[in-house]
Amino acid sequence: MAAVVLALTGFSSGHKSGRHKSSHRDSDSGGGCSSSRQNHDSYTPRTTSNGNSNSTRSSSALRDGTALLVSCATKATPHATVEVTNPNSRQATFEVEFAFVDAAGKALSSQAKRITVSARGTANVQVKADQSVLARLDHCQVEPEADLVR
Repeated sequence: MAAVVLALTGFSSGHKSGRHKSSHRDSDSGGGCSSSRQNHDSYTPRTTSNGNSNSTRSSSALRDGTALLVSCATKATPHATVEVTNPNSRQATFEVEFAFVDAAGKALSSQAKRITVSARGTANVQVKADQSVLARLDHCQVEPEADLVR
């Protein structure tokens, strides 16, 4: 009985603290029911997507997106365009970190923009620059990882 309680306790704490990465696989070598269940949970979001009971597991399995600078602002077009890609199999909202930078590398203005992107899709977000920023603007910078908004 004590062994069963310890095994279940070990499974529970490992499951909550892990993010289904390689540390999960290391624990699989222990065998037993808890290993089998860990494998099932870590693969569930990939194999099923239509059950409501999986929604909480699926949301924890969502990944960050990517952000790519499409165009920087100019006097003719006073906004930058950033393309955000969603690698997930369902719609998700991401936050993109963006900065307008002068020739010395100093941020003139920085912003975080949120955008919702369809499953496995891309969407563009525009970041507006005011005239004082445009007067000193050298280039634009975007953080390449679009953080998933949970």
